Amino acid sequence: MVNPNRLVKSAWIAAEVSREKSEKVLVVEAYIAVSPLESGYDAGRYGRLVEDVRRILAENPDIDRASILSVHRESRCAALFRRGACQDERQEERRPELVA
Repeated sequence: MVNPNRLVKSAWIAAEVSREKSEKVLVVEAYIAVSPLESGYDAGRYGRLVEDVRRILAENPDIDRASILSVHRESRCAALFRRGACQDERQEERRPELVA
């Protein structure tokens, strides 16, 4: 799927469904930082990854969009999670909900 360039940990197709629409999403977990705000961000390496993802989207028109997530140790990917809206603030041990 993605060129073996040691930038990708894994990739898969996910379905995002709402009342209004449904989309097929290519989800790519990258070993590199994917934002200039993350330490260790390398624009060249990220650019190569984006080129691969764009190529895959062009070759597979049935995929609606892509999402690139960092598993980079310095990224602290906590932004991908949130606590449930109904959760009482006093409860500490609740599993976060994936929102990405």
